[in-house]
Amino acid sequence: MSAATKAEGQILRLYTGRKRDCRINGPAEPTAYVRTVSEGPLWLARTGLSGNQLGTARRLGTENHAVYLMPEAHYRYFEDVLGRSIPPGSFAENISYAGPDENTLRIGDRIRIGAALVELTSPRIPCYKMAHFVGTDPGFPSRFSASGRTGVYARVVEPGLVGAGDDLVVVRSSSKNATMAELNAVLTAGKPRADVISRVRASPSLLPDVRQVIDDRLATLCLDDAAEPHRVGIAARRQETPDVVSLWFDLPLAPDQAPKPGQFVTFGVEDAQGNTHFRCYSLSDGPFRRGDGRSCRISVKREVAGHGAFSVSNWLHDHVRAGDECLVFQPGGDFFLPDEPAGPLAFIAGGIGITPILPQIRALADAKYPSPVKMIYVVRTCRDLALLNELVNAAADLPRFELRVFATREEGAATSPPPFIEPGRPHLESWIADLDDTTQLFVCGPVPMIDAARAAHASLGRPNSRLHFERFSEPGEGEYTGEPAPGARIAVAPYGPAGTWNPEDGSLLEWVETHTDYRPPAACRSGICRTCKATLLRGTVVYPSSVAPPSQTEVLLCCARPQSDIEIEMAERYLSKMTG
Repeated sequence: MSAATKAEGQILRLYTGRKRDCRINGPAEPTAYVRTVSEGPLWLARTGLSGNQLGTARRLGTENHAVYLMPEAHYRYFEDVLGRSIPPGSFAENISYAGPDENTLRIGDRIRIGAALVELTSPRIPCYKMAHFVGTDPGFPSRFSASGRTGVYARVVEPGLVGAGDDLVVVRSSSKNATMAELNAVLTAGKPRADVISRVRASPSLLPDVRQVIDDRLATLCLDDAAEPHRVGIAARRQETPDVVSLWFDLPLAPDQAPKPGQFVTFGVEDAQGNTHFRCYSLSDGPFRRGDGRSCRISVKREVAGHGAFSVSNWLHDHVRAGDECLVFQPGGDFFLPDEPAGPLAFIAGGIGITPILPQIRALADAKYPSPVKMIYVVRTCRDLALLNELVNAAADLPRFELRVFATREEGAATSPPPFIEPGRPHLESWIADLDDTTQLFVCGPVPMIDAARAAHASLGRPNSRLHFERFSEPGEGEYTGEPAPGARIAVAPYGPAGTWNPEDGSLLEWVETHTDYRPPAACRSGICRTCKATLLRGTVVYPSSVAPPSQTEVLLCCARPQSDIEIEMAERYLSKMTG
């Protein structure tokens, strides 16, 4: 990842607190809640701003709570809630700033503030003292958390001098990490959504102590991120192109589970022997707005499976018809528009990568989005232009939309492309360079296209937080977070068997499919959909560096390799019906 070079925010004020005894709800107790604004720059050390004290110990330790950052804009929201003004510093922040908030900032983001570098660790979870010092009823801290406008804690990676007016720049961010708003929901919401729990638990930068807090809380609430697929009937199908078919189905969704434009579903089919196979497909249409019903659509390109493996896409093309039943997990993925997008947007779609982007364009059109929207759509030939008419019709309601369509292969004089389709490949580097440097860029398509867009975006020094991409592909070889074992003994509970894994066996999923009668669900096979997750009873595993690992008691079979002898537990329902 490259460092951003453009300021995304600005420090407005610095605050410090001194510990003193204060009577709140009983005997006097120590607190440093009351803040004093600093008149000049302060040194930010690993334990916090010079002169700042903590009244009580922190579960994550002083260094992981070194500095508390609060967006100044949140004050306006809470003033509306309370119907009165709130003096600056009332929420006990150390740094007040203008810039990105909890819906954009992610766990583990690194931010340059002045000369210091910090790394985000957790949201602020207020205690009863907030109600006392803000002058509200005792329930206000709960409403503060529920709002999501909590501010964030950070640890100090590089100490340095900071002051009002200094730039705030996000220099490292990974979409593998959940947002701070999502972490706050899992830590404080009465019933956090299963997909949000899963994203937070899978965040590679989540602190172990925070993970333990989450596990303890979910156990107390009797919640988990485990999910079961819905059995749905196929309502209709349509052949979009020779290689792309669309399928419609009704998906039972609670009001708070409506998918966001750009998300995918994990879709399962049963083969002739009764075994279930899963793959991930973006929703090309669905109930993206409350009140839109439950009808969903996937548009699937026929893909040839290697080494004689079962092909879900071929099965959908050749066997699935209206009236048939399939299995579908709840929508997931984080390739979607912000809830309140602002400023210029750009999209690059390659081939079937149009499927998550089409709903995003339609959502912008429905909102009559006023800012510039630019898009490139690349296909091999004109016959591969799936859903183009829907894209053009949706874009007609966008006042400032610019679309360029490219066909990379010639089709001969008899099938010459329409005049609005450009032959050849787009020059992504120059196209991205011409975008306004505040543009949010969304890319979905073949891996080389995504990699080219990422390289061009990085070469321009633009923040990673403004680049969004989606791909379902095999993780690269030799890019593991640790060294896999040269050989390992694998035991499968509760019904066996046991055997030996060798590096040539590949992933644990491949070993299971080759050496046992279990056929666990596995869709993306790249660590994204997480349907292949099993219980890790004993031992350790390693993952490709591109994969966010699950908790230490779980294993993603599709991309894990053993680092020691291990024991895994598989559900009985995954035993193959061929041998049952």
